[in-house]
Amino acid sequence: MPENSLPFVIIPVFAVVFGLFWSFIVFVVAHIGGWARLAKAYPATGKPEGRSWNWRSMRIGLFFNYRNSVNVTLSDAGLYMRPILLFRIGHKPILLPWKAISDAQRRDLWFATTITLAVPLTGNGNERRLSFYGKTFVEAMEGHLKRNGNALHR
Repeated sequence: MPENSLPFVIIPVFAVVFGLFWSFIVFVVAHIGGWARLAKAYPATGKPEGRSWNWRSMRIGLFFNYRNSVNVTLSDAGLYMRPILLFRIGHKPILLPWKAISDAQRRDLWFATTITLAVPLTGNGNERRLSFYGKTFVEAMEGHLKRNGNALHR
């Protein structure tokens, strides 16, 4: 094989290997981090009508951060979440009904406003904690929580 044709082989092979590696990592994060269990407990059949925020940051538990990579819609049906295209492998959309949120806590830090939701996983007594960031989003979330009778703490 001539030396000048080597890049034409290496570049496509690298792209395929990188794509497979990325897909594997994203799939594993969905299952270890808890997204897959939430999606199984609260599956979304379609995106509901409501106010949407794109490229939101959220955290599941203590270790799994989705920084600027989740599209979120607040609707009368509940909290709809779906990652951006690059993170969708293994991440089915979630529609979390307002009645499923067992607790909500707002924190105003000097650099950020956050809201943390406690969400029980059906049947096993466990729960997941979801944290969202951004003052306007947190205020809109509080409005939906209050309208639906959820407990909200500061």
